[in-house]
Amino acid sequence: MTAARRRQTIVRKPKQGRSKATVAAILEAAARILAKDGWDGFNTNVIAKRAGVSIGSLYEYFPNKQALVDAIADDHLAKGEALMSAASTSFVPTSEPDDIVKVLVNGIVELHKDDPSLHRVLSSEVPISPMIRKRVEILRSTAIESLAGALKHHIGQNRIAAQLLFDVADASVHRWFIEDDGTLATPERLAEQLQCMMRFYLDGLRERR
Repeated sequence: MTAARRRQTIVRKPKQGRSKATVAAILEAAARILAKDGWDGFNTNVIAKRAGVSIGSLYEYFPNKQALVDAIADDHLAKGEALMSAASTSFVPTSEPDDIVKVLVNGIVELHKDDPSLHRVLSSEVPISPMIRKRVEILRSTAIESLAGALKHHIGQNRIAAQLLFDVADASVHRWFIEDDGTLATPERLAEQLQCMMRFYLDGLRERR
């Protein structure tokens, strides 16, 4: 990316309460339009109108559509990071496999069931910046390492098991609620079924130790 291009995507940080409210209104409007109309219908003039601000005010904080999308993705990632952080702190050496699996699955279900229409567009339509992609990978690797640390007290090859458990849970929940319509089962029912499957997997590994 050229220096000129980098300057174009720099987002001005709001400092005053009124500025923060303006940015919040813009991002809320942008997220709703993105979820409803997709990337093709993601228009800054429409966003400004819905947010109740001038197009000049929008561009004051977000110089282009990419900056808006990255800000929306940033907010979504922040929720995921908070959920994973809370899950990690609950893992202690005495955590039982059932509890570990429950925390993992419930965290992933909670993240994906929140605004699935927006999640669908973010994951399949919009161009995500390298910075956001890196954060996604860091979130995944951090969660896997935390899970592996909790499992090492119960099974061998805990790193492989942790990655398998995380990726299966993430892919299954994403498919269920983001790519499909999610009507076959409630989030709670899906979580219950995934936990059951993973408990059998871990029980099998423990028996072979």
